[in-house]
Amino acid sequence: MERSTIRMLRIGLALLAAGAVQPAFSLAADEDDVRAAFQSFQQALKAGDPDKIWPLMDKASQDAAEKNARTLCEGYEKAVAKKKAEIEKAMGLSAAELAKLNGKLYTKSKRFLGKKPYDEIPTSKIDKVAVSGDKATIHYIEADGDKLEIVAVRQDGKWKFSPR
Repeated sequence: MERSTIRMLRIGLALLAAGAVQPAFSLAADEDDVRAAFQSFQQALKAGDPDKIWPLMDKASQDAAEKNARTLCEGYEKAVAKKKAEIEKAMGLSAAELAKLNGKLYTKSKRFLGKKPYDEIPTSKIDKVAVSGDKATIHYIEADGDKLEIVAVRQDGKWKFSPR
């Protein structure tokens, strides 16, 4: 072999060993995992099931949901009966749920499920997935033809969504 070819092979192997270059089969597996996670997220949102939605959200999104839940809960506690009834209807949550509202339960609310991007994810189709290390971008097409994207991050070895 020519010296330059041998040198290029050594550099390539060194980069691969150092993790600087991700093998194609690993990228394909990551893309498959991201697609599967997105489909689980779609199903969880469609069902409005907090027990399934919550573990698919990244930490920052969970923290934001906790903050929104606290604010809503505090406002609900201070409201008069007529206003409480309006809040219950607007949120699609019962008085008992609003009294003990936390971030996880907040994901069941109309405010959460009716907000972009969550509202149309359940009926969307994946266009393409781009993975770069522990971050992935899912390009999807909504039922009305709008093209959007959502970011997923790998946390604790699982893909979680960061739609903030």
